[in-house]
Amino acid sequence: MATANSHILLLFLALVALAPSTPSAASPNLDLNLHQLLQLLGFPPGLIPDPVEAFAISPVGLLPPTFNFTVHFKEPCYVQYVNFNYFAPVFSGKITFGKISGMIGHKNQFPSGEWIDMYDVTVVGQNLVFKFATATVTYDRAQFEEVKTCTDGPLIPDHSKQLISQVLLFIYRLETRVL
Repeated sequence: MATANSHILLLFLALVALAPSTPSAASPNLDLNLHQLLQLLGFPPGLIPDPVEAFAISPVGLLPPTFNFTVHFKEPCYVQYVNFNYFAPVFSGKITFGKISGMIGHKNQFPSGEWIDMYDVTVVGQNLVFKFATATVTYDRAQFEEVKTCTDGPLIPDHSKQLISQVLLFIYRLETRVL
């Protein structure tokens, strides 16, 4: 559970995100990089690899403070953590203190060789709990302290929308046969 101090910190980050980006003499220059921001939100800095071309964060909720985020990589890229990980050129989701959810653009290669979509990451003590389309796994957060370098590679097609369409078509066909 997040403390009152973490809520205050996230509210401050929301205000910073809403502030105009033009520096002035009255406003300090807060030059946070993505990895520092991850740490402020309770995650190890190496959870997202370098090189990040750009990232954006925008507030979507106050209690608890929640933000949409988008990370841009130059190319699709791969990095080795516990397993091989894939990041699409655009990786996005929602982040709040200790939880990232609704991720799009990140896959993990399981020992079977299959690439599985990753949806959520939750901090639980010294562990990170990763939720995938077909599994939930827990790793020690220490495995993600080092910011690793992503290697450019081929784009992995996203078939999730195609799969949803196929499932809906299958359900429709079942319903029309039954009626």
